[in-house]
Parts: sequence; structure tokens; C-alpha cells
Amino acid sequence: MASSTSVPLGFHYETKYVVLSYLRHLSQEKLQEHHLSSLQGVQQDVASQSLDQEVLLKVKTEIEEELRFLDKEISEAFTNIGFDQHMSPVFSPATPVEDCLAHLGERVSQELKEPLHQALQVLLSQPVTYQTYRECTLETTVHASGWNKILVPLVLLQQMLLELTRRGQEPLSTLLQFGVTYLEDYAAEYIIQQGGWGTTNGTRTFPHCYCYQVNCQLLIMLSYPVPMCVKEAHVHHFTFYPIPEVSPLWFIPPP
Repeated sequence: MASSTSVPLGFHYETKYVVLSYLRHLSQEKLQEHHLSSLQGVQQDVASQSLDQEVLLKVKTEIEEELRFLDKEISEAFTNIGFDQHMSPVFSPATPVEDCLAHLGERVSQELKEPLHQALQVLLSQPVTYQTYRECTLETTVHASGWNKILVPLVLLQQMLLELTRRGQEPLSTLLQFGVTYLEDYAAEYIIQQGGWGTTNGTRTFPHCYCYQVNCQLLIMLSYPVPMCVKEAHVHHFTFYPIPEVSPLWFIPPP
């Protein structure tokens, strides 16, 4: 299955990496939360928790394998056409793109909880096909705008990956194709117009993610002991900079 839209090869590799990296952002808590919601209030037993751990390990192992394949594919592309992943803000960012997307994905999951749940029920009630995935995703994105539309297909993919793996299937390769094809066909123009996947680290594109990063930096800063005198202050090297207008915070330590 190939995209019907012609996109730059570099964008194709970046999109594939973004999908895999987003799917890799799984946690035991998220897996249990997803399963508990599907059980509709039934208490999870020890055997089920053990299965969750097995699912999590299996999914992450498969994703790491796919990432190794992608790295090999990109290395071959560099030899053939000169594409260098080290020049891409997606592969070598100061802050990983997938961290920002995962943070925003959590918000989208809450804001579109009901539409996403309905779409997932449809997808899991029949054999998985790209056509069904595309239709359900398009119907769900009606409730979103801007970059949130980009997060919808990623959130659905992650939920499908968890549940289908729980059922004993190995859906990663198929779902990876679904995600890359959909994003190239229905989101590439918007992403490229915004400056590419690398803009997910921008303060104005993702103000909420920026504030999230700032909060982490502030926590690190506050973990240092307060200097007892001026002579000790130089040890900490904290310089404060003005924050962009989109942020409610007033200061930030250097990265």
C-alpha cells in the first residue's frame, strides 16, 4: 500500500519515524487504563496485569526492530540520493519531536474522548483495513482543528496497536503503513506549510508543549539548593530570559 500523494523522500522518512516514535511512547499505566476502559469497570486481575506487561514488552521490541530497519533504509538512501538524517530537525532535535507529540496526544485523547472511542469500536469490530481506518480517522478529525487533526490518526493507531496485540495479533507493520499513508495523503500539505515535523518544537506552534518543557526545566532548577551567600551563587549559573507571550510563565533557565 503506497501513498497516492507525492512527497519529498525526506518527509517520508521523517513521517515514518514520527509514527514509530509516537507508538513507542507507551507506558504500563496507559496500557492498563486502556484495557480497564474496555472492560467497563471489571476489576483487572494479576494474570491480566501480567499480560499487559507482556504486551508492552512485545510492542516496544517490535517497534525497536522497525526503527532499526528504518535506520538502515535511511543509510542506504544517503548513499543513493544524499539524504542525511543528521541534518533533519526530526532525527536530531534539541527536544525529541515525539515527546511533544505524546504530550499533545494526551490532550487530544481527553478532548476528543467520545469520538475517538466510537472510532475505535468500529475499527476493532471488523477486520482491519486501510479504508476503514481512513474513514474513521476522517470522521474523527471533523471534531479537531490545526495540529490536533494530525494527532488524531496517531492516537487511533496507538490504541489499535495495544488492543490488537492484546488479541494475539502482530499489527505493527500494517498499522505503520496505515499511519504513513494517511499522513502523506491527508496531512502532508498542512505539515509542510507549517515548516515540517520539526516545528513541533516551536514555542508558537505548540505553546502547551513549550510550557510543559519549561515546567520540567523549572523543576530541575528548583532541585538545586539555594546558595547561602553571593559567593556560592556563581556555581548554579542561572540566567533568566524573557518568555514568549504565549507562555504564562515569566522566566526560564537556559537549556
